[in-house]
Amino acid sequence: MRALKPNLLRFGRRTLGVVLAVAALSSAMSCAFRHQNSVDDETDVVTLNVINHNPLDMVIYNVRGGYRERIGDVTAAARGAFRLHLRRYPGNEVQFYADPVGRSQGVTSEVLHLFPGQSADWTLETDLARSSIAIRN
Repeated sequence: MRALKPNLLRFGRRTLGVVLAVAALSSAMSCAFRHQNSVDDETDVVTLNVINHNPLDMVIYNVRGGYRERIGDVTAAARGAFRLHLRRYPGNEVQFYADPVGRSQGVTSEVLHLFPGQSADWTLETDLARSSIAIRN
């Protein structure tokens, strides 16, 4: 009886190892295929160019349905460019929010309806209320 227990334990560990390996491999494969499709499909890309004239770093978000989705950061007195896939935004509708690091009041852009290939140039001024956004083809 004692001889059976170590064999059963080895069998159980081996089976668990195989199951975990298969799960990890299938997860990696699904991520690889999903990533490959999104990289290859560039037909829906728009560019957000942020020109930050403000002395504070900014965290840029897209606002949708009352929720913020983080796009990226732009350092103080610098520029940042972000490539956005419109398939992530229903109706090609975006609205950006710049959240200054260290300050509680940010600025929200107007709602934009972008088309593939366009770019939005958002200039954030020292007085955020004077910020402007322009769309280019």
